[in-house]
Amino acid sequence: MLNAETPRLKFALYGAHSSLGSAVLCELLSRQHEAVALLNDCNSITARPGLRTKPGDLFDVASVARSVAGMDGVICLFDSPSVPSAPDAAIVGQPQDLYQAVYTLLNGMTEAGVERLMLVADFAAHAEESELEAALKLIASHPLKWTLVDAGTAGEELSIDDLSDVAGLPRNDPRVQLRRIAAGMLDELERPQHLHQRIQFRL
Repeated sequence: MLNAETPRLKFALYGAHSSLGSAVLCELLSRQHEAVALLNDCNSITARPGLRTKPGDLFDVASVARSVAGMDGVICLFDSPSVPSAPDAAIVGQPQDLYQAVYTLLNGMTEAGVERLMLVADFAAHAEESELEAALKLIASHPLKWTLVDAGTAGEELSIDDLSDVAGLPRNDPRVQLRRIAAGMLDELERPQHLHQRIQFRL
């Protein structure tokens, strides 16, 4: 719950349809922050107090700048199966790898004047990909206030309704674990302790 010392903040979220995305939305709303889910289909999430939707293409600088303008921070769940992108991106050969996501986020956020980025990915799963090292070098050299979070998104099985009330569930229940990860992420966004660092959460 938000207390008198915690300001209400606005966060844009890429990857809202993943299970972790649902947990992050629950955590944002429970702390009375404003959440803006960036989606291909703005009607794919039910409206509720504190939650808005906007269109966004993660792999286009201009789209990122428009989508995140006015936000206090951006949370990107890169491995979410429904991260928004242009419908014809694959046809026209637009890159949609981790390097391109880092490139567009850094440049789009800089253009929009948004300084705080939390990029979440299962980095171990990307270890064999040639663009990973380049992506990490690119973000490491950037002055943006970024934090990398090593975590999976746990598919798309769980919705906001599934994760909104986990009281009384055992600690090893996936819903409890997802909310704990989301809580850790929001703690870091509210009170940064790991700027320009990589932290790890595992189910």
